[in-house]
Amino acid sequence: RCSYIRDFRWCMKMKKIDRQRVISFLGFCIFVGIIVQVFFGVTYLFRNTDDDRRHIAGLRQEKVDMVYVGGSAAFVYWQPLKAWNECGYTSYNYATNSIPAESIKAYIEEARKLQNPELFVVGIRAFQYYSDEPAEQGVRNGTDSMDMTSLSRYKILNEYFRNREIPEDTDVLSYYLDIAKYHTNVGNLGSSKAWKLIDNDENVVNKGWEWVDKYGYLEQPENFNTDERAELPENDIRLLKELLTYCRTEKLNVLFVVCPYWITKEHQAKYNTMADMIQSYGFQYLNANEYYDEMNLDFSTDFYNKNHVNLFGAKKYTEFLEKYISQNYNLENHKGDPAYASWDEAYQEFQKQEEQHAQTVLDLKADVEKSSEIQKQMKEAKSLAEWQKLVRDNLFSLIVAGTQEIQWPENVADQRVLSDWGLTSDSGRYIRVIKGGEIKYTNAKDEALTAEGVLGIWDDTSYHVSVENEFPVITLNDQQMLTDKTKINVIIFENNYRKMIGSLTLTVNEDGKVEISYN
Repeated sequence: RCSYIRDFRWCMKMKKIDRQRVISFLGFCIFVGIIVQVFFGVTYLFRNTDDDRRHIAGLRQEKVDMVYVGGSAAFVYWQPLKAWNECGYTSYNYATNSIPAESIKAYIEEARKLQNPELFVVGIRAFQYYSDEPAEQGVRNGTDSMDMTSLSRYKILNEYFRNREIPEDTDVLSYYLDIAKYHTNVGNLGSSKAWKLIDNDENVVNKGWEWVDKYGYLEQPENFNTDERAELPENDIRLLKELLTYCRTEKLNVLFVVCPYWITKEHQAKYNTMADMIQSYGFQYLNANEYYDEMNLDFSTDFYNKNHVNLFGAKKYTEFLEKYISQNYNLENHKGDPAYASWDEAYQEFQKQEEQHAQTVLDLKADVEKSSEIQKQMKEAKSLAEWQKLVRDNLFSLIVAGTQEIQWPENVADQRVLSDWGLTSDSGRYIRVIKGGEIKYTNAKDEALTAEGVLGIWDDTSYHVSVENEFPVITLNDQQMLTDKTKINVIIFENNYRKMIGSLTLTVNEDGKVEISYN
């Protein structure tokens, strides 16, 4: 009997110890859980609060029929609320700037955890631009926006570091634990935008669409269409095949698209290679650059740079893609369903915004178009000072070059203009690049005898200037300009239209004033 009692007491003692261990373990787990939640919250609070972050954070709150995956060629092209009003299906731009090819498959996987869309539309420009070189900002735009618990986030980073030639001094840990990068964003502590994202969740009213109040003049690309097939980088092919295999294995409806932009023959040849692969896997492929007339797309009005449409071009692209989707896919029309009343309300606000932004872009277009009038006034200017007031507009850049000391004018107004250009009476071999009246380049102490760089609102026109020899040599996009060794040589470049609009020389006459002579 005594032995039984001892055993019983021993068992009870052990049970008490086990309970304490369990309680201690649970307490430890709760403590760790609290620490992890606080760590996640601090990470989300200190992250950037830009559009990329919001595009990723906003999908959770939606119920959508279609997800458009891509980069800026998604969120400034596809207007989900316009498509809702005209077709009745819901959509969302799950897209971030400069998206790398590694991210496309992971974005689709992540979107499927949050939504059950009938259709994915995938922009494939990331594959056309693929390079094995580092692309930190592009990959971070997405991974630094996703949940810390997202497996897709770590898949992207693993692929990124596997494919890219990463410098040895790269802080790899800061990609995985991005608080290491953003811990200095202490201003977020007082930012309402940051606190709204403390759970990495936000209601994105325009469903991932962004207004961009910009305008740029373009001429429609010509002779880009070709039947040629260009070779793609090895990793690029592998990533595209993995994406296609995943989509086919999961039996997803996917439309692969190329949005309209200033395309080249080299680009088109790459897309032809991709199209063959995409169609061989049984998916539809649509290159909108082959349908400019059907879209009624006007490059002189519908773009803000070579790679992006403005809101007028986006409207045309959305209408074009709406029609294609309606003809090829069966997305449900929810118009009139009370459960989707918020979409009607969002569209009403979208319309108001559209009117405001359209007027802003039209005003910008009008400013650009005033260039021709200014150019006319330039040639009629009676003095250098009057001429200088016109070219101080941000529409214009100047390249000023000479190989001999300047004959300094006696006229004070002329002296002031030359001084504003950084010239003096003893300037010898000089180079100046000026935009909107502001000096962008000067050869220090007139010692550097060559200069090169880029001009234009998109920095896509190259220049090279040399004052090494007897004559100044000024070249724009490999086209050499006529110059005079005895005079101040000036090239006028129109930044929006991205072309030279005037070549002139400045000399001092007998009255000590500067005379302007157009070549």
